[in-house]
Amino acid sequence: MVNWRMWLRWSWRDLRERWLQVVAIALIIALGTGVFAGLGGQETWRTDSLDLSYDRLQMHDIRISLADGSFVPREELLAALSNVPGIAALNTRLITPTLVNASNDGDTVLVSGQIVGVDVSGAGPQVDRVFVGSDNGRTLQPEDAGQLVAIVEQNFASHYALRPGDPLRVSGDIALDFVGTGTSPEYFLVVDENGLFFTEASLAVLFVPLETAQDLAGREGRVNDVALRLVDGTERETVRAALEAALAIRFPDIGVTYTYPEDNVGRKQLYLDAEGDQEVWNLIALLFLTGAALGAFNLAGRIVAAQRRQIGIGMALGVPRRWLAFRPLLIGLQVAMLGTLFGLAIGPVLNIAFVSVLKSVAPLPYYDISFYLPAYGVATVFGVTLPLLATLFPVWRAVRVQPVDAIRTGNLVAKGGGLNVDLSVLPLPGKSFTLLPFRNLLRAPWRSLLTVLGISMAVILLTAFAGFLDSFVSTIDHMEDALLYERDDRLIATLDFFYTPDSDIVTAISSISDASDQPLVVQTEAALILTGTLRGGGEEIDTSLELHDMSRAIWRPNLIEGAYSTNVPGIILSEKAAKDLGVSVGDTVTLEHPQRQGLLAFRLVESSLLVMGIHDNPVRALSYMDLSSAGLMGLDGVTNLLVLQPAAGVASDDIKFALLAQPGVASVMRIADITDAVDDALQIFVQILAVVQIVVLVMAFLIAFNSTSINVDERVREIATMFAFGLPVRTVTRMQMVENLIIGVVGTLLGVVLGWVTLNALLVARVEDQLSDFKFVVTLSPTTLAVSLILGIVVVTLTPLLSIRHMRRMDIPSTLRVME
Repeated sequence: MVNWRMWLRWSWRDLRERWLQVVAIALIIALGTGVFAGLGGQETWRTDSLDLSYDRLQMHDIRISLADGSFVPREELLAALSNVPGIAALNTRLITPTLVNASNDGDTVLVSGQIVGVDVSGAGPQVDRVFVGSDNGRTLQPEDAGQLVAIVEQNFASHYALRPGDPLRVSGDIALDFVGTGTSPEYFLVVDENGLFFTEASLAVLFVPLETAQDLAGREGRVNDVALRLVDGTERETVRAALEAALAIRFPDIGVTYTYPEDNVGRKQLYLDAEGDQEVWNLIALLFLTGAALGAFNLAGRIVAAQRRQIGIGMALGVPRRWLAFRPLLIGLQVAMLGTLFGLAIGPVLNIAFVSVLKSVAPLPYYDISFYLPAYGVATVFGVTLPLLATLFPVWRAVRVQPVDAIRTGNLVAKGGGLNVDLSVLPLPGKSFTLLPFRNLLRAPWRSLLTVLGISMAVILLTAFAGFLDSFVSTIDHMEDALLYERDDRLIATLDFFYTPDSDIVTAISSISDASDQPLVVQTEAALILTGTLRGGGEEIDTSLELHDMSRAIWRPNLIEGAYSTNVPGIILSEKAAKDLGVSVGDTVTLEHPQRQGLLAFRLVESSLLVMGIHDNPVRALSYMDLSSAGLMGLDGVTNLLVLQPAAGVASDDIKFALLAQPGVASVMRIADITDAVDDALQIFVQILAVVQIVVLVMAFLIAFNSTSINVDERVREIATMFAFGLPVRTVTRMQMVENLIIGVVGTLLGVVLGWVTLNALLVARVEDQLSDFKFVVTLSPTTLAVSLILGIVVVTLTPLLSIRHMRRMDIPSTLRVME
């Protein structure tokens, strides 16, 4: 019968003797298992929460959007849809741009916005519902029809700390009654027309009654958008075919675009983020556990070395090898279990912290966050198994040697365990102590290699995730440089319709002045902005198309290939769009775009265009043409976009406030507002990265401390001998620091290289799928490299300083007298 009490007491004695190393390894295991346990199920609960939120708010199954500039009578549209089978519910909408002034208490909040007019006849829309929390005001009611009331999109309201009852005005300087803050399925994640995420700082979405939106836009009785829910079990493509046939008969001159929930950029991104983040957290946890396994390997090797004669005597007395191996394996198991239990305890804390961050980034109306048992099961398996397997290898090597060899030499290291290299040929200055750190490293190559790998694990994490942020920041900087090229102070004013450049509305905008009659704008350029779809090479890309007079424009895109031309209709694409479409300068690409058929009617047509240039903006959706090509759209001699050059010393907000009350102005935006909004969003990722850096720093320190502690423990008699011959503590410490410096340099260089590989893999695997509208440049900033050097070299090198107290208190006679 096994005497478990004896074995446990024996193993606990070994643990107490090396409690510092045990704690260090257990903490690393705890970090890995904690990430696995706490975040191993984040994809599941995030996906469940998304499914629940989209389902309860009845996100559309099919969305019908009319071509830019098209508006149809609501009653005629309802009549056309009434004969289409399979429709369970619908919500007719009017969606138009606006300028939003939410300034309050001296804080200026004046941004571009979007009015979403919804049907409130049934206590709010039945499709794409607007959710208002219990403490965020009230929803829209049937009696609100035609009233100047609005619900402000939650992300925008949270960003500026707006509350119901705060002042709210829109284009025309019209005051709205701010009755609530809420969200709708299409705006869980705010994405602007260029595909930029987290743009709630620069885009205000207002939900108002449909009749109110029609009055504000001057489109009484008309709509330009429909959201449909289908009867359960109805084939979506069958309903779409019926919709196309019905609308083609009723509105033959109107272009119509059909989209599905998966086409919504924000929705797609939220699901992809849940999946991609899970892969990242699993990678972090595995790297932590791998580092812990390497530490367990070193610790087990040291324990076995300390017990080498005991193991040899036991084998000579006929004790089965499995029982001789049991004692160190039991120690490894207890260390693994200790770290795993602690990790399982901190798992819920990590989960709560992550949920808090996620709710601030992309809040959902409903959450389904439950205890995810499989994640804790996986964490337990990995947390216990990996360190135990790492302990098994040195133990297995120890019991393989012949008993006589273990008793006579006390050496359980297999042949070739050390590297016999003549270091005298190295031109190193100083005494023989200079070569001793190198000899120590070569004498225990396995321990040295595993310590190097452990340090590299921490540096890989830091390099990969800091490099990811570096690459994102670099991409945003490229976008900012492209947008601010030449005229960085210009403003873009979007008009509510198409006007001739000499119309009273355009003339009034161009001549706006301040209270002293000083002009606010010195130059105005008439342009056009439309949406379209690019096709080529089997790919389709939605694009935001601007038409400028390239010969005398206030601003025009910076070309990296090609040249401006007005001889033939041509298009300027982004580098990413050209690559995805498989075209270059001189090739042709197909553009589907609106073409005017009547005052409020546009149909969609396709035109084959020459690619005359490639611009430098990394945003794929941006395309440009010369204004001379406006005839393709049936828009010769009109404009719906004005580029404004402010007068010297005039602030952009002064122009915005002046245009707020100007008829015909739908929205005004300073071009730098786009990059400012993205910079604000970046701060969230910077905070997350700071947490990752701290955790990685702790991991590197624990690995280095564990290695140094084992090193001191392993060479305690050697160190005592040096002290006995009068060698000062500072010299011994210096040798240990040199040894750690070599390990730190090699581990850091290896970590940076592997981190670069991991970074490329992350960007290629994730960003190409999730953020296909951007051209990312993989970058490692000097700051990231510096932090990696500090983390992997400086911290590791300084770790031996923590052993000075232990060495100063060493009993030299006892250490030299007592054999291990």
